[in-house]
Amino acid sequence: MTSTRSEESTQSKQRITTIVLAILAIIFLLLRLVARRMKRIGLGVDDWTLIVGLVFVLVIAGVNLACIQYGMGRHTDTIPLDELPTFFKLSYAFEPLYITTVGIIKLSVLLMYHRIFPVRLIKIGGYILGGITIAWVISVDLVAIFQCTPVAKAYEPTLPGHCIQLKAALIGNGVPNFVTDILILALPARLIWRLQATLWQRVSIIGVFLTGSFVVFASIYRFSLIFIFSEKDVAWTLADAQTWCVVETAAGIISACLPTTAPLVKTCTKGFISTARSLSKSNFTQSGTGTFSKDDGATASNSAGKQMTGLRAEGAHRSNGSYGLSELGPASRESPHLKGKGWTIISADAESD
Repeated sequence: MTSTRSEESTQSKQRITTIVLAILAIIFLLLRLVARRMKRIGLGVDDWTLIVGLVFVLVIAGVNLACIQYGMGRHTDTIPLDELPTFFKLSYAFEPLYITTVGIIKLSVLLMYHRIFPVRLIKIGGYILGGITIAWVISVDLVAIFQCTPVAKAYEPTLPGHCIQLKAALIGNGVPNFVTDILILALPARLIWRLQATLWQRVSIIGVFLTGSFVVFASIYRFSLIFIFSEKDVAWTLADAQTWCVVETAAGIISACLPTTAPLVKTCTKGFISTARSLSKSNFTQSGTGTFSKDDGATASNSAGKQMTGLRAEGAHRSNGSYGLSELGPASRESPHLKGKGWTIISADAESD
């Protein structure tokens, strides 16, 4: 029985999950920056904030890997005594770093909303949620840092003193986290629904923003893992919850980048359609069944001319910061074309709210 317990380990799962999610976060942020370059836009405050967020994600991923190296994912009583102090110190440092990372990513998303939707509804909602996020980060960081008296007892359990009930604190801190995630996710939904666009276009845009729902899922799932935490076997019961902290923050980076990658998606889509049309035309010609009359040529010429005219009009209509949203339709008198800081945004009538 003792032998089986000493062999139990989830370290490989924790390590692979941490590395894969960290790499995906890097890739998606790079795609965001490439999309910005394609649109010839300088980096905004939201971009720089998200870059800082990615740095923090990589830091907590590194700390998590170090925790795994020093025993996390194994039963605490099977970890060599000389490795336990390092594990406890790393775990103690992880919590405030994680909370700070989450807060930075939330603020980046709110700043992105402010840039895409510079209207009163988003501004007021952003200020409220931003204030709640900052207050939550400061309060939870203070609780995590000063959870024990003396402070050193948090990472040296044998010292005399006392600590708060860590499990209760983690549960209490987790609820505001996923509640604010839900509110941030829902903030632009009403504005997007009132866009002057077809139903399918509105549903598509909402779908892009709803990719952030995975962050909510990750936050809630991580919260559920806290209930299996036991201070009698910290290294074993904490492993999944701590690794899902990395999953949650990396998913936050990915979700924040997805709405900004419209130029890349459109470029790839146009290339695919162009290739498909070329192959179709080639197959049609080689089959010997395709004979073109003068009328057909004139029709094709007119069609090509209309496509070129449409492309020129589309290019003239685009603006630096639209993220692809400004092409949904013209604005009416009741719904003026909203403009941010050098960005043509969307048509909506939310300014009257």
